[in-house]
Amino acid sequence: MDKEEKRKKKEEEKPKYSIPQCVGYLFAKAWQHQRRVLVYLLIASALVIASSIVGFYMSPTILGSIERGDTFGRLLGTVLFFVIATALLDALTTYVGVWGGGIKQCPMITLRSYILRDLQRKLGTTSYPHVLDPKVQKLYERASNCCNGNNAAAEGTWGTLQTLISQAAMFVFFLLMLTNIHPAVLIVTIAASCINFVFNSWLNKYNYRHRDELSRLDRRLWYTKGLAKDLSIAKDIRLYGLRSWINRITDRVYGARMAYAAKEHRFYLWGMLVSAILEILRGGLAYLILLKMCVDQDLSAATFLLYFSAIGSFNGQFSGILNTVLDLRNKCLDLSSLLEYINIDEPFKFEAGAPVPEDFTYEITLEHVSYTYPNSEKKIIDNISLTIKRGEKVAIVGLNGAGKTTLVKLICGLIDPDEGRILLGGRDIREFDREKYYALFSAVFQTFNLLDVTVAETVAQTAEHIDMERVRECVELAGLTKTVSELPNGLETHLGRSVYLDGVMLSGGQTQRLMLARALYKNGAILMLDEPTAALDPLAESDMYHRYNDMTQGKTSVFISHRLASTRFCDRVLYLADGRIAEEGTHDQLIERGGEYAHLFEVQSRYYREGRDFDGEEN
Repeated sequence: MDKEEKRKKKEEEKPKYSIPQCVGYLFAKAWQHQRRVLVYLLIASALVIASSIVGFYMSPTILGSIERGDTFGRLLGTVLFFVIATALLDALTTYVGVWGGGIKQCPMITLRSYILRDLQRKLGTTSYPHVLDPKVQKLYERASNCCNGNNAAAEGTWGTLQTLISQAAMFVFFLLMLTNIHPAVLIVTIAASCINFVFNSWLNKYNYRHRDELSRLDRRLWYTKGLAKDLSIAKDIRLYGLRSWINRITDRVYGARMAYAAKEHRFYLWGMLVSAILEILRGGLAYLILLKMCVDQDLSAATFLLYFSAIGSFNGQFSGILNTVLDLRNKCLDLSSLLEYINIDEPFKFEAGAPVPEDFTYEITLEHVSYTYPNSEKKIIDNISLTIKRGEKVAIVGLNGAGKTTLVKLICGLIDPDEGRILLGGRDIREFDREKYYALFSAVFQTFNLLDVTVAETVAQTAEHIDMERVRECVELAGLTKTVSELPNGLETHLGRSVYLDGVMLSGGQTQRLMLARALYKNGAILMLDEPTAALDPLAESDMYHRYNDMTQGKTSVFISHRLASTRFCDRVLYLADGRIAEEGTHDQLIERGGEYAHLFEVQSRYYREGRDFDGEEN
């Protein structure tokens, strides 16, 4: 690795946000959503400080009272004072701990939920290219680690801050006490602690230095854990005998993760041994100096105990502060990833973009558009120019890999071209608020996922204010009325079985029709159908073709398919090959030309029609 690569790697490893910025973010979120956290932080810190001071003075004070020969009553009063004070402070600390960190109403958990909500909201609204970018996805994984439990950075940082405040206050207290002791004690203690701090700083960054490897291993681990309960592959496991194969993969993944854990443990074991040696040297030298002072200055037992305890406590507080700072730094590394993801620069305009006028001419124009996916060199879309007029029905066809789906994503604004422009009514779509631009489109893509909600909620994509009459109309247009009528609870039937045990599992064709009903319910000005008949049988496919004019009434539509029989219902056909428009015209015009389209149609028709044309009439 040359110097430039090392410099770039070091720059990448450097957190973008500092500790003050990360802590400031938490304080701002607490002030906005859960101020009780700040109150808890102050009260808990004050109680810990008071309890530490009382505990520190208890033994030397009682011993001093005995040395002075105080009366039994005075000695008893001293003991009772410390016992009552300790008990009271312990009780208050426990109460505040339950009030601030109890299971029922923990403000830290509530605050972490708000942070998690921000993270999930960013994930759901970030520009689509970020979903495709592996670097951004790695950043999201690290950011999500901040919210994965009570000890994770989004919540655990508060405990670290409370500890740091208490330790800093007690450090100042013991520092003032030790000004009466030989200055060599402070020099030795601080010097040894600084060396230990630097060493522990390097030691505790082990996982951060290997974060990419750890993230990769954990991602594989979670994937293999989910395989056994993934209903989508249950049939494959049984029919293809995949259990032993999956078990071998799982064993390999677990073995790699355990190997990393063993390497990590060995590293920390040797590190802790070195740290312990440094601790012994630091404490031994300080106590040696104090013993010499005791002999030379004839200190009383109470004073010796006071100084002895002060040195031990000072060492503990100084080491504690350094270790707590390390802990805070590690948590802020995670928080930095969180902030970096939440504040990541967006390639698209959203609220800052221009609104799409309601009376706009929704004519879409592509000017010399090209697109290449990240980490690829091949142009999947290569210098395409075309115009889709308002109300026009356009079919885009071609073999698999021709670029049809990518072209849909470009037109929908999910991705922007590397070269060229996409215009809406003559204006570059990059000028618009992308969410407002998305509102123009109702789309059915090749792949889709269903939430475990009711059929009606799936169609309406909401749980509130559903227009049930419109849901029924869209279900009818999609050809799903008979299927829905046979479901246990009709439109109120639950889908999927991850949440509801009474949920139903629809077939591929039924799900595809349901997605079409969803698109129709949205009622966007432009209907994008990407292989909407892929999972349908020939009769169902023919039925959808007959419904196509009703579904697209008054809309601009783009129908994408590798089945050329679907194009007769469209005003224009674009035949894509190698990312370019190879042929263009109506279905009949392209057949008359006798080019690639006509040849492919002839090949498909031998198997697709089987003695009948797509309308079901005899040849």
